[in-house]
Amino acid sequence: MQPHGQRCIQGAAAAAPGTSAVIGLGVTVAPCPSVCKCSPEDTIRCNKAGLRTLPAELAASAVSLNLSNNLLRILTANTFRNLTFLRSLWLDRNNLTFLYPGTFSALSNLRELDLGWNSRLTHLHANTFRGLNRIWTIQNDAFAMLNRLGVLDLGHNHISDLPNQLFNGLIQLKTMHLEANRITRINCSFNSLLRLRNLYLNNNHISSISHAAFSDLKKLQFLHLNKNNLSSLPKHLFAELPKLKYVFLSHNPWNCDCKMLWFPTWIATYKGVVEGMQCALPVLHNQTLLDVFTHSELINCSMPPGLASADKCEETDANTAAMPHAISDKLLWITLAWCAWHLAETPDKSFSGLGSDVSAFFL
Repeated sequence: MQPHGQRCIQGAAAAAPGTSAVIGLGVTVAPCPSVCKCSPEDTIRCNKAGLRTLPAELAASAVSLNLSNNLLRILTANTFRNLTFLRSLWLDRNNLTFLYPGTFSALSNLRELDLGWNSRLTHLHANTFRGLNRIWTIQNDAFAMLNRLGVLDLGHNHISDLPNQLFNGLIQLKTMHLEANRITRINCSFNSLLRLRNLYLNNNHISSISHAAFSDLKKLQFLHLNKNNLSSLPKHLFAELPKLKYVFLSHNPWNCDCKMLWFPTWIATYKGVVEGMQCALPVLHNQTLLDVFTHSELINCSMPPGLASADKCEETDANTAAMPHAISDKLLWITLAWCAWHLAETPDKSFSGLGSDVSAFFL
Protein backbone atom coordinates (compact mmCIF):
# COMPACT_ATOMS: atom_id res chain seq x y z
CA MET A 1 0.00 0.00 0.00
CA GLN A 2 1.23 3.48 -0.82
CA PRO A 3 2.10 5.65 2.21
CA HIS A 4 -0.27 8.40 1.13
CA GLY A 5 -2.98 6.29 -0.43
CA GLN A 6 -4.47 7.19 -3.79
CA ARG A 7 -3.83 10.38 -5.68
CA CYS A 8 -6.24 12.98 -7.04
CA ILE A 9 -4.93 13.23 -10.59
CA GLN A 10 -6.70 14.28 -13.75
CA GLY A 11 -5.14 13.40 -17.08
CA ALA A 12 -1.99 11.80 -15.66
CA ALA A 13 -0.79 8.55 -14.13
CA ALA A 14 -0.25 8.22 -10.39
CA ALA A 15 3.07 9.33 -9.01
CA ALA A 16 5.54 7.08 -7.23
CA PRO A 17 4.82 6.20 -3.61
CA GLY A 18 5.64 8.93 -1.13
CA THR A 19 5.75 11.74 -3.68
CA SER A 20 3.33 14.30 -5.02
CA ALA A 21 1.98 13.95 -8.52
CA VAL A 22 3.14 16.37 -11.19
CA ILE A 23 0.97 17.31 -14.13
CA GLY A 24 2.08 19.24 -17.19
CA LEU A 25 4.64 21.97 -16.56
CA GLY A 26 5.39 21.71 -12.86
CA VAL A 27 1.84 21.82 -11.49
CA THR A 28 1.85 19.86 -8.23
CA VAL A 29 -1.26 18.01 -7.07
CA ALA A 30 -1.58 17.03 -3.42
CA PRO A 31 -1.72 13.29 -2.68
CA CYS A 32 -4.98 11.73 -1.61
CA PRO A 33 -5.12 11.12 2.17
CA SER A 34 -4.85 7.44 3.03
CA VAL A 35 -8.25 7.40 4.76
CA CYS A 36 -10.00 8.93 1.76
CA LYS A 37 -10.86 7.93 -1.77
CA CYS A 38 -10.17 10.32 -4.64
CA SER A 39 -11.43 10.27 -8.20
CA PRO A 40 -10.11 11.92 -11.37
CA GLU A 41 -13.11 14.27 -11.27
CA ASP A 42 -11.63 16.06 -8.23
CA THR A 43 -14.00 14.31 -5.85
CA ILE A 44 -12.68 13.39 -2.40
CA ARG A 45 -14.64 10.96 -0.23
CA CYS A 46 -13.56 10.87 3.42
CA ASN A 47 -16.88 9.72 4.85
CA LYS A 48 -17.01 7.06 7.58
CA ALA A 49 -13.28 7.49 8.24
CA GLY A 50 -13.40 8.25 11.97
CA LEU A 51 -11.96 11.74 11.37
CA ARG A 52 -11.70 14.16 14.30
CA THR A 53 -9.87 16.77 12.19
CA LEU A 54 -9.53 17.34 8.47
CA PRO A 55 -6.72 15.45 6.71
CA ALA A 56 -3.64 17.63 6.29
CA GLU A 57 -3.34 17.14 2.54
CA LEU A 58 -6.45 17.84 0.52
CA ALA A 59 -6.11 18.76 -3.13
CA ALA A 60 -6.83 22.46 -3.63
CA SER A 61 -8.47 21.55 -6.95
CA ALA A 62 -11.18 19.48 -5.24
CA VAL A 63 -14.73 20.34 -6.28
CA SER A 64 -16.53 17.82 -4.08
CA LEU A 65 -15.66 16.83 -0.50
CA ASN A 66 -17.61 14.27 1.51
CA LEU A 67 -16.89 14.39 5.26
CA SER A 68 -20.13 12.85 6.47
CA ASN A 69 -20.32 10.22 9.22
CA ASN A 70 -17.17 11.32 11.05
CA LEU A 71 -16.34 12.76 14.48
CA LEU A 72 -15.66 16.39 13.53
CA ARG A 73 -16.51 18.79 16.37
CA ILE A 74 -15.35 22.35 15.54
CA LEU A 75 -14.77 24.10 12.21
CA THR A 76 -12.75 27.33 12.08
CA ALA A 77 -12.30 30.08 9.51
CA ASN A 78 -9.14 28.31 8.31
CA THR A 79 -10.63 24.86 7.88
CA PHE A 80 -11.51 25.21 4.20
CA ARG A 81 -9.40 28.23 3.25
CA ASN A 82 -7.45 26.39 0.51
CA LEU A 83 -10.44 24.64 -1.05
CA THR A 84 -11.73 27.56 -3.08
CA PHE A 85 -12.99 25.37 -5.94
CA LEU A 86 -15.36 23.35 -3.77
CA ARG A 87 -18.90 23.12 -5.10
CA SER A 88 -20.25 20.38 -2.83
CA LEU A 89 -19.49 19.87 0.86
CA TRP A 90 -21.07 17.18 3.03
CA LEU A 91 -20.70 17.57 6.80
CA ASP A 92 -23.79 15.68 7.90
CA ARG A 93 -23.75 13.12 10.71
CA ASN A 94 -20.75 14.46 12.63
CA ASN A 95 -20.39 15.73 16.20
CA LEU A 96 -20.26 19.42 15.27
CA THR A 97 -20.69 21.74 18.24
CA PHE A 98 -19.55 25.08 16.80
CA LEU A 99 -18.94 26.76 13.44
CA TYR A 100 -16.68 29.80 13.69
CA PRO A 101 -17.55 33.06 11.90
CA GLY A 102 -16.43 32.85 8.29
CA THR A 103 -16.10 29.06 8.34
CA PHE A 104 -17.27 28.90 4.73
CA SER A 105 -16.19 32.38 3.55
CA ALA A 106 -13.43 31.04 1.25
CA LEU A 107 -15.89 28.77 -0.58
CA SER A 108 -17.08 31.27 -3.17
CA ASN A 109 -18.05 28.49 -5.61
CA LEU A 110 -20.04 26.41 -3.14
CA ARG A 111 -23.34 25.08 -4.48
CA GLU A 112 -24.34 22.38 -2.02
CA LEU A 113 -23.84 22.27 1.75
CA ASP A 114 -25.22 19.57 4.04
CA LEU A 115 -25.07 20.11 7.82
CA GLY A 116 -27.86 17.73 8.74
CA TRP A 117 -27.92 15.38 11.72
CA ASN A 118 -25.56 17.41 13.92
CA SER A 119 -27.68 17.45 17.07
CA ARG A 120 -24.86 18.85 19.26
CA LEU A 121 -24.50 22.06 17.26
CA THR A 122 -25.59 24.60 19.88
CA HIS A 123 -23.74 27.81 18.99
CA LEU A 124 -24.13 29.55 15.63
CA HIS A 125 -22.50 32.92 14.92
CA ALA A 126 -24.35 35.47 12.79
CA ASN A 127 -21.50 35.44 10.23
CA THR A 128 -21.13 31.68 9.95
CA PHE A 129 -22.67 31.68 6.47
CA ARG A 130 -21.22 35.02 5.39
CA GLY A 131 -20.78 35.18 1.62
CA LEU A 132 -23.04 32.20 0.84
CA ASN A 133 -26.22 34.05 -0.12
CA ARG A 134 -26.74 32.09 -3.32
CA ILE A 135 -29.44 29.68 -2.22
CA TRP A 136 -31.65 28.41 -5.05
CA THR A 137 -33.22 25.33 -3.50
CA ILE A 138 -34.20 24.27 0.02
CA GLN A 139 -35.45 20.81 0.91
CA ASN A 140 -38.92 20.56 2.43
CA ASP A 141 -37.59 19.11 5.71
CA ALA A 142 -34.85 21.70 6.18
CA PHE A 143 -36.67 23.46 9.04
CA ALA A 144 -38.65 20.51 10.40
CA MET A 145 -36.98 20.43 13.82
CA LEU A 146 -36.74 24.19 14.40
CA ASN A 147 -39.98 24.39 16.35
CA ARG A 148 -38.82 27.32 18.52
CA LEU A 149 -37.27 29.45 15.82
CA GLY A 150 -38.46 33.07 16.02
CA VAL A 151 -36.74 34.75 13.04
CA LEU A 152 -35.82 33.22 9.68
CA ASP A 153 -33.89 35.38 7.21
CA LEU A 154 -33.64 33.96 3.68
CA GLY A 155 -33.46 37.36 2.02
CA HIS A 156 -31.15 38.27 -0.86
CA ASN A 157 -30.81 34.79 -2.34
CA HIS A 158 -31.97 33.15 -5.59
CA ILE A 159 -35.04 31.29 -4.33
CA SER A 160 -37.69 31.08 -7.04
CA ASP A 161 -40.25 28.61 -5.72
CA LEU A 162 -41.88 27.97 -2.31
CA PRO A 163 -43.44 24.48 -2.01
CA ASN A 164 -46.53 24.34 0.19
CA GLN A 165 -44.84 22.23 2.89
CA LEU A 166 -41.56 24.14 2.98
CA PHE A 167 -42.02 25.91 6.33
CA ASN A 168 -43.87 23.18 8.23
CA GLY A 169 -42.53 22.89 11.77
CA LEU A 170 -41.81 26.59 12.30
CA ILE A 171 -44.68 26.93 14.74
CA GLN A 172 -43.10 29.77 16.76
CA LEU A 173 -41.83 31.85 13.84
CA LYS A 174 -42.68 35.54 14.14
CA THR A 175 -40.61 37.14 11.36
CA MET A 176 -39.88 35.78 7.88
CA HIS A 177 -37.50 37.51 5.45
CA LEU A 178 -37.79 36.47 1.80
CA GLU A 179 -37.10 39.83 0.21
CA ALA A 180 -34.83 40.20 -2.83
CA ASN A 181 -35.24 36.67 -4.18
CA ARG A 182 -36.71 35.41 -7.47
CA ILE A 183 -40.11 34.27 -6.27
CA THR A 184 -42.82 34.47 -8.94
CA ARG A 185 -45.93 33.16 -7.20
CA ILE A 186 -47.31 32.58 -3.70
CA ASN A 187 -49.49 29.56 -3.00
CA CYS A 188 -49.95 28.21 0.54
CA SER A 189 -46.38 28.04 1.81
CA PHE A 190 -47.10 30.16 4.90
CA ASN A 191 -50.26 28.52 6.22
CA SER A 192 -48.44 26.63 8.98
CA LEU A 193 -46.90 29.83 10.39
CA LEU A 194 -49.66 30.56 12.87
CA ARG A 195 -47.63 33.04 14.94
CA LEU A 196 -46.14 35.00 12.04
CA ARG A 197 -46.28 38.77 12.50
CA ASN A 198 -43.90 40.16 9.88
CA LEU A 199 -43.62 38.87 6.32
CA TYR A 200 -41.15 40.41 3.86
CA LEU A 201 -41.84 39.48 0.23
CA ASN A 202 -40.73 42.74 -1.35
CA ASN A 203 -38.24 42.98 -4.23
CA ASN A 204 -39.22 39.71 -5.89
CA HIS A 205 -40.94 38.87 -9.20
CA ILE A 206 -44.31 37.90 -7.74
CA SER A 207 -47.16 38.13 -10.25
CA SER A 208 -49.67 35.71 -8.70
CA ILE A 209 -50.95 35.14 -5.15
CA SER A 210 -53.44 32.46 -4.08
CA HIS A 211 -56.65 33.70 -2.47
CA ALA A 212 -55.81 31.50 0.57
CA ALA A 213 -52.11 32.38 0.73
CA PHE A 214 -52.41 34.22 4.06
CA SER A 215 -55.71 32.85 5.37
CA ASP A 216 -54.20 31.18 8.46
CA LEU A 217 -51.95 34.07 9.46
CA LYS A 218 -54.26 35.46 12.14
CA LYS A 219 -51.43 37.31 13.89
CA LEU A 220 -49.88 38.91 10.80
CA GLN A 221 -49.28 42.65 11.30
CA PHE A 222 -46.83 43.76 8.60
CA LEU A 223 -47.01 42.53 5.01
CA HIS A 224 -44.44 43.72 2.46
CA LEU A 225 -45.44 43.11 -1.17
CA ASN A 226 -43.86 46.21 -2.69
CA LYS A 227 -41.54 46.08 -5.71
CA ASN A 228 -43.01 43.01 -7.37
CA ASN A 229 -44.89 42.32 -10.60
CA LEU A 230 -48.44 42.29 -9.23
CA SER A 231 -51.26 43.65 -11.37
CA SER A 232 -54.18 42.42 -9.23
CA LEU A 233 -54.98 40.65 -5.96
CA PRO A 234 -57.63 38.03 -5.08
CA LYS A 235 -60.77 39.54 -3.59
CA HIS A 236 -60.55 38.00 -0.09
CA LEU A 237 -56.78 38.04 0.32
CA PHE A 238 -56.83 40.26 3.43
CA ALA A 239 -60.27 39.28 4.74
CA GLU A 240 -59.01 36.86 7.41
CA LEU A 241 -56.15 38.97 8.78
CA PRO A 242 -57.63 40.66 11.87
CA LYS A 243 -54.27 41.95 13.19
CA LEU A 244 -53.01 43.43 9.92
CA LYS A 245 -51.69 46.97 10.49
CA TYR A 246 -49.49 47.81 7.49
CA VAL A 247 -49.62 46.61 3.88
CA PHE A 248 -46.88 47.77 1.51
CA LEU A 249 -47.95 47.60 -2.14
CA SER A 250 -45.97 50.29 -3.98
CA HIS A 251 -43.97 49.78 -7.18
CA ASN A 252 -46.26 47.17 -8.71
CA PRO A 253 -47.93 47.47 -12.14
CA TRP A 254 -51.49 47.57 -10.78
CA ASN A 255 -54.23 47.18 -13.37
CA CYS A 256 -57.28 49.08 -12.14
CA ASP A 257 -59.91 46.96 -13.85
CA CYS A 258 -62.75 44.83 -12.52
CA LYS A 259 -60.43 42.35 -10.81
CA MET A 260 -59.70 45.10 -8.31
CA LEU A 261 -63.31 46.26 -7.96
CA TRP A 262 -63.33 44.98 -4.38
CA PHE A 263 -60.35 47.04 -3.24
CA PRO A 264 -61.91 50.52 -2.72
CA THR A 265 -64.69 48.95 -0.64
CA TRP A 266 -62.24 46.98 1.48
CA ILE A 267 -59.90 49.90 2.12
CA ALA A 268 -62.81 52.11 3.18
CA THR A 269 -63.37 49.84 6.19
CA TYR A 270 -59.75 48.85 6.81
CA LYS A 271 -58.30 50.52 9.92
CA GLY A 272 -54.65 50.01 9.10
CA VAL A 273 -52.24 51.63 6.63
CA VAL A 274 -51.93 50.74 2.94
CA GLU A 275 -48.90 52.22 1.21
CA GLY A 276 -48.59 52.86 -2.51
CA MET A 277 -51.55 51.43 -4.45
CA GLN A 278 -51.16 53.44 -7.69
CA CYS A 279 -52.63 52.33 -10.98
CA ALA A 280 -50.32 51.59 -13.89
CA LEU A 281 -53.17 50.64 -16.23
CA PRO A 282 -55.32 51.72 -17.90
CA VAL A 283 -53.15 54.53 -19.18
CA LEU A 284 -55.94 57.05 -18.54
CA HIS A 285 -55.59 56.44 -14.80
CA ASN A 286 -51.84 55.97 -14.59
CA GLN A 287 -50.48 57.07 -11.18
CA THR A 288 -54.01 57.41 -9.77
CA LEU A 289 -54.50 55.92 -6.31
CA LEU A 290 -56.81 52.93 -6.57
CA ASP A 291 -58.57 53.62 -3.28
CA VAL A 292 -60.11 56.85 -4.63
CA PHE A 293 -62.03 55.02 -7.38
CA THR A 294 -65.73 54.34 -7.19
CA HIS A 295 -67.35 51.28 -8.74
CA SER A 296 -68.52 53.26 -11.73
CA GLU A 297 -65.03 54.61 -12.40
CA LEU A 298 -63.35 51.21 -12.67
CA ILE A 299 -63.37 50.31 -16.34
CA ASN A 300 -63.02 47.16 -18.45
CA CYS A 301 -65.30 45.19 -16.12
CA SER A 302 -66.45 42.52 -18.53
CA MET A 303 -66.15 39.69 -15.95
CA PRO A 304 -67.56 39.24 -12.42
CA PRO A 305 -65.54 41.10 -9.77
CA GLY A 306 -63.14 39.21 -7.56
CA LEU A 307 -62.15 36.58 -10.10
CA ALA A 308 -58.44 36.13 -10.54
CA SER A 309 -56.39 33.46 -12.23
CA ALA A 310 -53.94 31.18 -10.47
CA ASP A 311 -55.46 31.72 -7.01
CA LYS A 312 -55.67 28.05 -6.05
CA CYS A 313 -53.46 26.43 -3.44
CA GLU A 314 -51.89 23.69 -5.47
CA GLU A 315 -50.76 20.51 -3.77
CA THR A 316 -47.24 19.33 -4.47
CA ASP A 317 -45.39 16.15 -3.65
CA ALA A 318 -42.04 17.70 -4.44
CA ASN A 319 -39.44 17.57 -1.69
CA THR A 320 -37.63 20.63 -2.93
CA ALA A 321 -38.40 23.86 -4.69
CA ALA A 322 -38.36 23.55 -8.46
CA MET A 323 -35.02 24.17 -10.08
CA PRO A 324 -34.76 27.12 -12.47
CA HIS A 325 -34.35 26.47 -16.19
CA ALA A 326 -30.91 28.04 -16.25
CA ILE A 327 -28.70 27.06 -13.32
CA SER A 328 -26.20 29.62 -12.14
CA ASP A 329 -22.66 28.56 -11.38
CA LYS A 330 -23.20 30.08 -7.95
CA LEU A 331 -25.89 27.63 -6.79
CA LEU A 332 -26.05 26.69 -3.14
CA TRP A 333 -28.26 23.89 -1.87
CA ILE A 334 -28.30 23.92 1.91
CA THR A 335 -29.75 21.18 4.11
CA LEU A 336 -30.04 21.82 7.84
CA ALA A 337 -32.52 19.16 8.92
CA TRP A 338 -32.14 17.51 12.30
CA CYS A 339 -29.87 20.19 13.72
CA ALA A 340 -30.78 21.21 17.27
CA TRP A 341 -30.17 24.95 17.03
CA HIS A 342 -30.24 26.62 20.47
CA LEU A 343 -29.58 30.26 19.76
CA ALA A 344 -29.70 33.69 21.38
CA GLU A 345 -27.99 36.81 20.12
CA THR A 346 -25.15 38.07 22.33
CA PRO A 347 -23.43 41.51 22.36
CA ASP A 348 -20.68 40.23 20.05
CA LYS A 349 -23.33 39.36 17.45
CA SER A 350 -23.04 35.64 18.09
CA PHE A 351 -25.70 33.18 19.13
CA SER A 352 -25.24 31.17 22.30
CA GLY A 353 -27.08 28.21 23.80
CA LEU A 354 -30.36 28.74 25.61
CA GLY A 355 -31.57 25.21 26.23
CA SER A 356 -34.06 24.51 23.48
CA ASP A 357 -34.97 28.15 22.77
CA VAL A 358 -34.03 29.01 19.20
CA SER A 359 -34.34 32.69 18.37
CA ALA A 360 -33.00 33.46 14.91
CA PHE A 361 -31.48 31.93 11.83
CA PHE A 362 -30.00 33.83 8.92
CA LEU A 363 -29.08 32.55 5.47
